[in-house]
Amino acid sequence: MTRTRVALAIGAAVLVSLAGAGIGWAVWGDDASTYRHALEKYGGEDGEANRYVDLEDGEAQLSIGSPDRHRVVVQWRDPDGTGWTAPETVWTDEENLAIDNTVRYGGGTVAILETFSPPGSEDDHDDITVGIVCRDLVCETRRDPGFGGEPQVTPDGSTAYLGQDERGVHLWTEDGGIQRHRWSGHPGYDGAAPSEPLLAPDGSLRVVSAAPARRTCRLELLVSEPGTADLSPVASAPARVRGGRSDCRTSLMTYSDDWVHVLASDRDIAADFWFVRDGEAWTTTHDDPSGLVLDDRKRGCCDTFVNGFVHWNDVAYGSPDGRRLRVQTHLLGEETWSEPQLLPMAGPGHECTWLDAYEVGDTGYVIVATCNSGRSRDEFDGDAYAIAATTDLRTWETAFVPGVRREPVIDDDAVRVGGTTWTPEDGFTTR
Repeated sequence: MTRTRVALAIGAAVLVSLAGAGIGWAVWGDDASTYRHALEKYGGEDGEANRYVDLEDGEAQLSIGSPDRHRVVVQWRDPDGTGWTAPETVWTDEENLAIDNTVRYGGGTVAILETFSPPGSEDDHDDITVGIVCRDLVCETRRDPGFGGEPQVTPDGSTAYLGQDERGVHLWTEDGGIQRHRWSGHPGYDGAAPSEPLLAPDGSLRVVSAAPARRTCRLELLVSEPGTADLSPVASAPARVRGGRSDCRTSLMTYSDDWVHVLASDRDIAADFWFVRDGEAWTTTHDDPSGLVLDDRKRGCCDTFVNGFVHWNDVAYGSPDGRRLRVQTHLLGEETWSEPQLLPMAGPGHECTWLDAYEVGDTGYVIVATCNSGRSRDEFDGDAYAIAATTDLRTWETAFVPGVRREPVIDDDAVRVGGTTWTPEDGFTTR
């Protein structure tokens, strides 16, 4: 099996390793935690550029990078933003090269799955995965924490999920560190494939098992107590098979302890519903409990698009009529989407035909609508633009800029449309 190599940006801390056990941890002493050091930046041909995770306290950040693609190095920034801890290596692989990583965050905890591969290898069976969890100037590591999926972190940062295997799941908790919790009640992998485990906000797990039958799949929700892998069935629902055969596999999503969105992983089954809990009882519904309002237009602009991981939050945007912009946000830790806001978009005599969105600077988020004063033959070709911008994902300001043929200029810290500019610091200005 081959795949496109993805550039790596990874991180680290002081490593005390037990090489045979494949585990390690990192702790800063008093001297290093005084933030007296400069940030070490990596990149170029041999290293991988830094990634930065904003933490809860003031200007605090975690920098994750690699000087040579063998070592994972982290630094922590002071909450007042004035200095960094000394660079510390939390993982070293002398033989393999770091090729990819996935970072997730919640409540001050950063979970990283780092992938290493032998030089020149195009076979992902040769890959080695390392799980890294960092919190409060301490990082813990574990080699091969399971297969598939991505790390998950509860919004309060108390629990992180790193992966699963046939025997159980690797969970990190603030009290216990990284541990394998053995499965109990798991359906196994010999038959229809169950869903990937989903970590709920309270630290419990959700798994949906599947039992194929003639033209149907029986989907059963299994849940655990927080911090365990002891699964118990709580509800089930049939899903129609549209045609041919299906392994009935699903994917799961939630922001809440009380509902799970179930989606088909292939088009052969009609699965798009929610398991919901009322008290101790779980039932099913097709009414979205998350509060997301979808624009689904048969013709014209613009169906809802959801942009995830916007400063670890989510933004949904679309248009019900091509003239107004509907926006909603889901902030990390909230169980539902915000109430939808309808913002002005197209000016008089105009209709908008396309939407794009961008992160701008450290705090800015901008939605840019391409608009047209006539019957557009090309949805991407406009003679006007509408801009909606925010620095907190709660309050928005808008501007309509007519008579512009040139495409917007999107910089790291500004958006420019004709003579109108928006920056997180100054808002809209015109020249």
